[in-house]
Amino acid sequence: MLLLNLRKLSASSSTNKELKKLLKFNNIKSGDGVWTLNQTDGVGQYGSVWQGETNSHLAFSVYKCFENLNSKWIYSINSASALAVIKTLDYFNVPDLSIKWPNDILSGNKKICGILAENQIKGPQIKSIIGIGINLYEKSFNKLPNATSVFIETQKKPPITDFIQNLSQNLMFYMSFCVNLSIEELSKMFHNKLFFWKKKIEFEIDGSLVEALICRVHLNGLIELEFNNGKVKNFQSKEIKMIY
Repeated sequence: MLLLNLRKLSASSSTNKELKKLLKFNNIKSGDGVWTLNQTDGVGQYGSVWQGETNSHLAFSVYKCFENLNSKWIYSINSASALAVIKTLDYFNVPDLSIKWPNDILSGNKKICGILAENQIKGPQIKSIIGIGINLYEKSFNKLPNATSVFIETQKKPPITDFIQNLSQNLMFYMSFCVNLSIEELSKMFHNKLFFWKKKIEFEIDGSLVEALICRVHLNGLIELEFNNGKVKNFQSKEIKMIY
Protein backbone atom coordinates (compact mmCIF):
# COMPACT_ATOMS: atom_id res chain seq x y z
CA MET A 1 0.00 0.00 0.00
CA LEU A 2 1.30 3.42 -0.95
CA LEU A 3 1.77 5.70 2.06
CA LEU A 4 1.79 9.40 1.25
CA ASN A 5 4.01 11.97 2.93
CA LEU A 6 2.48 15.28 1.86
CA ARG A 7 3.78 18.82 2.29
CA LYS A 8 1.78 21.99 1.75
CA LEU A 9 3.29 24.80 -0.31
CA SER A 10 2.07 28.38 0.03
CA ALA A 11 2.70 28.78 -3.70
CA SER A 12 4.43 26.93 -6.52
CA SER A 13 5.12 27.51 -10.20
CA SER A 14 4.37 23.79 -10.71
CA THR A 15 4.01 21.02 -8.14
CA ASN A 16 5.31 18.49 -10.68
CA LYS A 17 8.42 20.61 -11.21
CA GLU A 18 8.96 20.76 -7.44
CA LEU A 19 9.12 16.97 -7.28
CA LYS A 20 11.25 16.68 -10.42
CA LYS A 21 13.89 18.89 -8.75
CA LEU A 22 13.94 16.59 -5.73
CA LEU A 23 14.11 13.51 -7.95
CA LYS A 24 17.03 14.96 -9.92
CA PHE A 25 19.11 15.08 -6.74
CA ASN A 26 17.72 11.79 -5.40
CA ASN A 27 16.17 13.66 -2.48
CA ILE A 28 12.74 12.04 -2.59
CA LYS A 29 11.06 8.81 -1.50
CA SER A 30 8.15 6.93 -3.01
CA GLY A 31 4.98 8.42 -1.55
CA ASP A 32 6.36 11.94 -1.08
CA GLY A 33 4.11 14.67 -2.40
CA VAL A 34 3.28 18.37 -2.36
CA TRP A 35 0.13 20.40 -2.84
CA THR A 36 -0.89 24.03 -3.08
CA LEU A 37 -3.88 26.22 -3.81
CA ASN A 38 -1.65 28.70 -5.62
CA GLN A 39 0.05 27.21 -8.68
CA THR A 40 1.30 29.88 -11.05
CA ASP A 41 2.75 28.00 -14.03
CA GLY A 42 1.20 24.55 -14.26
CA VAL A 43 1.33 22.48 -17.44
CA GLY A 44 -0.82 19.73 -18.90
CA GLN A 45 -0.13 17.03 -21.42
CA TYR A 46 2.24 17.98 -24.28
CA GLY A 47 3.01 21.31 -22.62
CA SER A 48 -0.49 22.79 -22.59
CA VAL A 49 -0.99 25.49 -19.96
CA TRP A 50 -3.16 24.73 -16.96
CA GLN A 51 -4.51 27.88 -15.35
CA GLY A 52 -6.09 27.97 -11.91
CA GLU A 53 -7.53 30.80 -9.85
CA THR A 54 -5.48 31.55 -6.73
CA ASN A 55 -6.80 29.85 -3.57
CA SER A 56 -9.50 28.13 -5.60
CA HIS A 57 -7.60 25.50 -7.55
CA LEU A 58 -5.84 22.45 -6.07
CA ALA A 59 -2.49 21.42 -7.57
CA PHE A 60 -1.39 18.09 -6.11
CA SER A 61 1.64 16.00 -7.09
CA VAL A 62 2.98 12.73 -5.70
CA TYR A 63 6.04 10.63 -6.51
CA LYS A 64 5.65 6.87 -6.78
CA CYS A 65 8.16 4.19 -7.68
CA PHE A 66 6.58 1.10 -9.26
CA GLU A 67 8.62 -2.09 -8.96
CA ASN A 68 6.12 -4.69 -10.21
CA LEU A 69 4.51 -3.02 -13.20
CA ASN A 70 5.44 -3.92 -16.77
CA SER A 71 6.43 -0.75 -18.62
CA LYS A 72 4.19 -1.68 -21.57
CA TRP A 73 1.22 -1.16 -19.23
CA ILE A 74 2.34 2.29 -18.13
CA TYR A 75 -1.02 3.97 -18.81
CA SER A 76 -2.41 2.09 -15.81
CA ILE A 77 -0.78 4.80 -13.66
CA ASN A 78 -3.08 7.37 -15.30
CA SER A 79 -6.02 4.97 -14.93
CA ALA A 80 -5.45 4.51 -11.20
CA SER A 81 -5.03 8.26 -10.67
CA ALA A 82 -8.24 9.03 -12.59
CA LEU A 83 -10.24 6.48 -10.59
CA ALA A 84 -8.91 7.96 -7.34
CA VAL A 85 -10.03 11.44 -8.39
CA ILE A 86 -13.48 10.21 -9.41
CA LYS A 87 -13.91 8.39 -6.09
CA THR A 88 -12.97 11.57 -4.24
CA LEU A 89 -15.23 13.86 -6.25
CA ASP A 90 -18.09 11.39 -5.90
CA TYR A 91 -17.63 11.45 -2.11
CA PHE A 92 -18.14 15.22 -2.21
CA ASN A 93 -21.30 14.76 -4.34
CA VAL A 94 -20.00 15.99 -7.69
CA PRO A 95 -22.45 14.52 -10.24
CA ASP A 96 -22.11 12.62 -13.52
CA LEU A 97 -18.38 11.86 -13.37
CA SER A 98 -16.40 10.19 -16.14
CA ILE A 99 -12.85 9.81 -17.45
CA LYS A 100 -12.23 11.51 -20.79
CA TRP A 101 -9.29 9.87 -22.50
CA PRO A 102 -6.45 10.48 -22.12
CA ASN A 103 -6.17 12.51 -18.92
CA ASP A 104 -9.26 14.55 -17.98
CA ILE A 105 -12.09 14.10 -15.50
CA LEU A 106 -15.49 15.43 -16.52
CA SER A 107 -18.61 16.35 -14.61
CA GLY A 108 -21.30 16.08 -17.26
CA ASN A 109 -19.44 17.32 -20.32
CA LYS A 110 -17.29 19.89 -18.50
CA LYS A 111 -13.71 19.47 -17.34
CA ILE A 112 -13.17 19.52 -13.59
CA CYS A 113 -9.73 17.89 -13.35
CA GLY A 114 -6.61 17.25 -15.41
CA ILE A 115 -3.95 14.63 -14.73
CA LEU A 116 -0.33 14.60 -15.87
CA ALA A 117 1.82 11.53 -15.13
CA GLU A 118 5.48 12.01 -16.03
CA ASN A 119 7.35 8.72 -16.06
CA GLN A 120 10.95 7.53 -16.14
CA ILE A 121 11.56 3.88 -17.03
CA LYS A 122 14.79 2.36 -15.71
CA GLY A 123 14.97 -1.37 -16.24
CA PRO A 124 12.16 -3.03 -14.28
CA GLN A 125 11.45 0.16 -12.35
CA ILE A 126 9.04 2.98 -13.23
CA LYS A 127 9.54 6.30 -11.46
CA SER A 128 6.40 8.41 -11.80
CA ILE A 129 5.45 11.94 -10.81
CA ILE A 130 1.68 12.20 -10.91
CA GLY A 131 0.24 15.69 -11.09
CA ILE A 132 -3.45 16.29 -10.41
CA GLY A 133 -5.14 19.65 -10.95
CA ILE A 134 -8.67 20.01 -9.60
CA ASN A 135 -11.02 22.98 -9.87
CA LEU A 136 -12.31 23.30 -6.32
CA TYR A 137 -13.76 26.65 -5.34
CA GLU A 138 -14.04 28.62 -8.60
CA LYS A 139 -17.43 30.30 -9.01
CA SER A 140 -17.22 30.88 -12.77
CA PHE A 141 -15.08 30.29 -15.86
CA ASN A 142 -15.79 33.21 -18.14
CA LYS A 143 -13.09 32.33 -20.67
CA LEU A 144 -13.40 28.55 -20.30
CA PRO A 145 -17.01 27.57 -21.04
CA ASN A 146 -16.17 23.85 -20.95
CA ALA A 147 -14.79 23.98 -17.40
CA THR A 148 -16.49 23.51 -14.04
CA SER A 149 -15.59 23.18 -10.36
CA VAL A 150 -16.64 21.34 -7.23
CA PHE A 151 -18.34 24.50 -6.00
CA ILE A 152 -20.24 25.11 -9.24
CA GLU A 153 -21.52 21.53 -9.29
CA THR A 154 -22.39 21.21 -5.58
CA GLN A 155 -22.67 24.79 -4.26
CA LYS A 156 -20.40 23.66 -1.42
CA LYS A 157 -16.76 24.28 -0.52
CA PRO A 158 -15.30 21.12 1.05
CA PRO A 159 -12.56 21.81 3.63
CA ILE A 160 -9.21 21.40 1.93
CA THR A 161 -7.85 19.11 4.65
CA ASP A 162 -10.80 16.73 4.22
CA PHE A 163 -10.40 16.80 0.45
CA ILE A 164 -6.65 16.10 0.58
CA GLN A 165 -7.13 13.25 3.04
CA ASN A 166 -9.84 11.63 0.93
CA LEU A 167 -7.83 11.98 -2.29
CA SER A 168 -4.74 10.54 -0.60
CA GLN A 169 -6.61 7.49 0.66
CA ASN A 170 -8.11 6.84 -2.76
CA LEU A 171 -4.73 7.18 -4.46
CA MET A 172 -3.28 4.64 -2.03
CA PHE A 173 -6.10 2.24 -2.84
CA TYR A 174 -6.08 2.46 -6.63
CA MET A 175 -2.28 2.59 -6.95
CA SER A 176 -2.21 -0.81 -5.25
CA PHE A 177 -3.69 -2.21 -8.49
CA CYS A 178 -0.68 -1.02 -10.51
CA VAL A 179 1.00 -4.40 -10.36
CA ASN A 180 1.10 -7.05 -13.06
CA LEU A 181 -1.31 -9.42 -11.29
CA SER A 182 -4.06 -6.79 -10.85
CA ILE A 183 -3.77 -4.88 -14.08
CA GLU A 184 -6.84 -6.37 -15.80
CA GLU A 185 -9.04 -5.62 -12.79
CA LEU A 186 -7.85 -2.01 -12.86
CA SER A 187 -8.62 -1.81 -16.59
CA LYS A 188 -12.20 -3.01 -16.01
CA MET A 189 -12.78 -0.36 -13.35
CA PHE A 190 -11.33 2.29 -15.66
CA HIS A 191 -13.54 1.35 -18.60
CA ASN A 192 -16.65 1.44 -16.43
CA LYS A 193 -15.96 5.16 -15.98
CA LEU A 194 -14.72 5.91 -19.50
CA PHE A 195 -16.52 8.77 -21.27
CA PHE A 196 -18.55 7.51 -24.25
CA TRP A 197 -17.23 3.94 -23.94
CA LYS A 198 -18.80 1.66 -26.59
CA LYS A 199 -20.56 4.68 -28.07
CA LYS A 200 -19.97 6.73 -31.21
CA ILE A 201 -18.52 10.20 -31.02
CA GLU A 202 -16.84 12.61 -33.43
CA PHE A 203 -13.07 12.93 -33.69
CA GLU A 204 -10.87 15.32 -35.61
CA ILE A 205 -8.24 13.28 -37.43
CA ASP A 206 -5.83 14.84 -39.94
CA GLY A 207 -8.02 17.92 -40.17
CA SER A 208 -11.25 16.03 -40.92
CA LEU A 209 -14.22 15.22 -38.70
CA VAL A 210 -15.07 11.52 -38.55
CA GLU A 211 -17.43 9.46 -36.41
CA ALA A 212 -16.07 6.42 -34.57
CA LEU A 213 -16.98 3.97 -31.84
CA ILE A 214 -14.71 3.92 -28.77
CA CYS A 215 -13.82 0.23 -28.40
CA ARG A 216 -11.30 0.41 -25.57
CA VAL A 217 -8.20 2.10 -24.17
CA HIS A 218 -5.18 -0.18 -24.12
CA LEU A 219 -2.92 -0.40 -21.08
CA ASN A 220 -0.21 1.42 -23.07
CA GLY A 221 -2.56 4.40 -23.49
CA LEU A 222 -3.60 3.94 -27.12
CA ILE A 223 -7.30 4.32 -27.85
CA GLU A 224 -8.94 1.79 -30.17
CA LEU A 225 -11.61 3.18 -32.52
CA GLU A 226 -13.95 1.44 -34.94
CA PHE A 227 -15.07 3.54 -37.91
CA ASN A 228 -18.34 3.36 -39.81
CA ASN A 229 -16.67 1.36 -42.60
CA GLY A 230 -15.74 -1.35 -40.08
CA LYS A 231 -12.03 -0.52 -39.90
CA VAL A 232 -10.39 -0.58 -36.47
CA LYS A 233 -7.34 1.55 -35.64
CA ASN A 234 -5.34 2.60 -32.58
CA PHE A 235 -4.31 6.21 -31.92
CA GLN A 236 -2.06 8.19 -29.62
CA SER A 237 -3.66 11.18 -27.94
CA LYS A 238 -1.64 13.70 -29.96
CA GLU A 239 -2.94 12.21 -33.22
CA ILE A 240 -6.63 12.90 -32.67
CA LYS A 241 -9.03 15.27 -30.91
CA MET A 242 -12.33 14.25 -29.39
CA ILE A 243 -15.30 16.47 -30.28
CA TYR A 244 -18.02 16.50 -27.63
